[in-house]
Amino acid sequence: MQANGRIPAIAKQARKGRSRLARLGETAMAAFASARGVMLWVVLCASAATTVAAAGYVYWAQGINATIAELRAGKDVVVDPLTAPPALLEARSYFFLTRDNIKDAQPLLDQAALRADERVRSRMLYNMANARLRASVEAIQQGHFDQAIPQVALAKAEYRSALRIDPRDWDAKYNLDVAMRLVRDLPRQEGELDEGNVKEPAKLWTDLPGVPKGLP
Repeated sequence: MQANGRIPAIAKQARKGRSRLARLGETAMAAFASARGVMLWVVLCASAATTVAAAGYVYWAQGINATIAELRAGKDVVVDPLTAPPALLEARSYFFLTRDNIKDAQPLLDQAALRADERVRSRMLYNMANARLRASVEAIQQGHFDQAIPQVALAKAEYRSALRIDPRDWDAKYNLDVAMRLVRDLPRQEGELDEGNVKEPAKLWTDLPGVPKGLP
């Protein structure tokens, strides 16, 4: 009889245990549902932020492309060398160089050397060297040899820099050869004075053998 009298008590305790388990399960489910809601909210916010960022980048890129198109069309668009992206530095530099404005193109090339990729730097160096070579030829034709010599030296240095980036650039190799023929790399010989230690006029033809054809 004692055993039979204990059965209801055990069953009652079991029911209470199941009740507690049920409440714990409900609490866990509620917590999970709340956490899932928070996670979904975080995911939605992150997705929205990504979408906004992507849209902002597209808008920014479209603006850059529009400015590049204006420069290529010949419009004088002011560009800040310190903040402009490399593609815009190249476009603005090319705008100046096609107008023989080496002075204003130089800061753009300097900035590109700091943060542009190799392809952009190579093209900008090549374009700058071409502009210097054109200026040198014009100076030679006008008899301004003192102006031509340093420009040719800078052009050679820029062609060589471009070739260090891309040794297969045939155009840079060809134009470097042209520059080498404009002003020789050989050092001047000392003691080339007449008797009496009288200085002769500078024999520029030894440094400037002529203006080769087919310049850029």
